[in-house]
Amino acid sequence: MNASLRSLWGFVILIIAAHNLSAQGFKKDTVLATTTADTMQTYYLPEVDIVNFKTSDEWREYYQTMSRVKKVMPYVKIANQLYVELQAKEENSKRKEYRHYRKDLEKEMRTKFEKELRNLSISQGKVLVKLINRETGNNCYKIIKDVKGGFNAMIWQMVAKRYDYNLKENYNPKNEKMIELVIKQLGKDYNVSVQ
Repeated sequence: MNASLRSLWGFVILIIAAHNLSAQGFKKDTVLATTTADTMQTYYLPEVDIVNFKTSDEWREYYQTMSRVKKVMPYVKIANQLYVELQAKEENSKRKEYRHYRKDLEKEMRTKFEKELRNLSISQGKVLVKLINRETGNNCYKIIKDVKGGFNAMIWQMVAKRYDYNLKENYNPKNEKMIELVIKQLGKDYNVSVQ
């Protein structure tokens, strides 16, 4: 196929794609040309991210990270929501009332999620800790210290160290490029914010 015929086919495909986009209801805007009375239709296409890795190890890491993020995402949403609720309850209630509320909530969450969370792999647990830090803005050590006290936070930090976690570590997007890429790819599906 010669170059002019390929160019013609490319133009035909572009016209067909533009027609299909307008038929699918993508945002269409009419822009008037300044020199003539002709009109030109402008189509806004959704942004598409292209992920391209050079080695199979990078692809494997990407898919593993995607799997881990999807697995722990519901727990991150719940943790973020509960942390916001606990902070609000602490500000708006007496100390004794808050302590009873926190203990009852902890008991309820243990019965609901303890078995599932114990079945997470170590790498899934690390992603969970990182994402909780990312979404709440506080590292897990500070969250435990705020909610349960300094002694409990120290105990949990020692347990975490045994599994190669560091609860005091703050989330840094520059160091967690693969997690950030996965979150960007998930887009609206990852929406963790509590509204």
